[in-house]
Amino acid sequence: MKKVVALIGTQRKRNTQRVLLEIKPYLEKNHIALEIIDLYGVTIQACIGCEQCILQGRCVLTDDVSDIMQRLLDADGIILASPVYLKNISGRLKTFLDRTCVWYHRPALIKKPLLAVATTKGSGLKATLSYLNSIAVQWGATPAGKIGRSIFNENKPVTEKEVEPFIRLIQHPEKHVPNLNQLFNFEVQKAMALSLNDLDKNYWIEQNWANQSYFYPCKKNKISASVSHAFGKFLQKKMRPH
Repeated sequence: MKKVVALIGTQRKRNTQRVLLEIKPYLEKNHIALEIIDLYGVTIQACIGCEQCILQGRCVLTDDVSDIMQRLLDADGIILASPVYLKNISGRLKTFLDRTCVWYHRPALIKKPLLAVATTKGSGLKATLSYLNSIAVQWGATPAGKIGRSIFNENKPVTEKEVEPFIRLIQHPEKHVPNLNQLFNFEVQKAMALSLNDLDKNYWIEQNWANQSYFYPCKKNKISASVSHAFGKFLQKKMRPH
C-alpha cells in the first residue's frame, strides 16, 4: 500500500483539515494511506541561518524536524496544507519549510508528487497555492495539483477530479512532463551546486544529474529543454571561478 504524508499548518480544526479529510477516501479507494502531521503538535524551532545543513550536512537544532523530513522521504506522495495568512501560508508551516533549505541545494524528493491545499475567507488563495507548488519544484518533487477553497466555495466538497492528477502521479511518477519553469529551476540548482559548494557538487555528480537536462529521463518540450539547457550552460560559465 502506498502512503501520502500531509503536513497541516493550522491550529484550527476547520476548513483546511476538512479538505484533507475529504481527500482521504479518494486516496484509500486507490489503496493509498494518508498520514496527517499536525505541525502544531510537534516541536519545530526556527531556522537560525547557520547554514550547517548546507555546508556540513547536519542541523545543529534538536527537535522533530529531522523525523518529519524522513517521513516525507519515505512517502510516495506529499500534501502541504495551510489556511491563507496575509496572502501566504501560516507561520508554522513556513518555519518548517525554512528548515528544509538543504533540499534546494541537494534535492531529495525526486519523483514524489506534491498536492497543494489552501483555504481562505479572504484573498491570497491563488498566490498561496502557487507558493506551495514552488516549494515542490525547489525540493525536486513534482507539482501535482492544487485544491483551494474560499468564501465563495468553502462548502463545496472535494471532487475525485481534483484529486485524480495527484493519484495518477503517485501511481505513475514517470508520466510527469516538466514545464519551462521546472526545467529552468533545475538548471539554476545545478549551476549553483557545481560551482559553489563541494558537498552539493559531489551530490549532483553521484546522482548523475551534472550532465542531464532534468532529474530523470522524461518527456519534455524540445524548445523548452533547449532554451533551459542553454541558460544553464551560461549560468555555469558565469559562476565558474576565474
